[in-house]
Amino acid sequence: MSIEPTSAIFKHLRRVLQQTYFLQFLTSKELDKLMGELRAIRVFKGFEIVKQGDPGDAFYLIASGRVSVWVNKGKGRVRVTGLATDDYFGEMALISNAPRNATVVADGLTELFILDKYHFQNLLMKNPAIAEKLKKAHALRDEVNSRLAE
Repeated sequence: MSIEPTSAIFKHLRRVLQQTYFLQFLTSKELDKLMGELRAIRVFKGFEIVKQGDPGDAFYLIASGRVSVWVNKGKGRVRVTGLATDDYFGEMALISNAPRNATVVADGLTELFILDKYHFQNLLMKNPAIAEKLKKAHALRDEVNSRLAE
């Protein structure tokens, strides 16, 4: 097994971030600053990355692995979707300042890039084009989640 050179990892990360619907408006300098604030973690199968009802404290990008997204329904939990490498989650709670609307659990060994709330707010929400995209996406996702909860 070989390890990817760091430069290849960062090229891939840059490409993924540039394709994310709300990050496509960042300049190269802003994107570099955002990448500099990301930290990487590795979690194992069954680890709850975020828990429904908790305050939103970070945005997550899946570097490798898979996660399942669960919502509380009645007395149980329902799996609403799965996410994989290059997908992301957590931005909605940061936009709305509302509690997490789902629990995200690692399906296996998963590596994540994390952008904490402070840097998310300072780097993204202060950019009007990005803030507008995020707010529209939040309203749409809110609508979908309301239908799922019924």
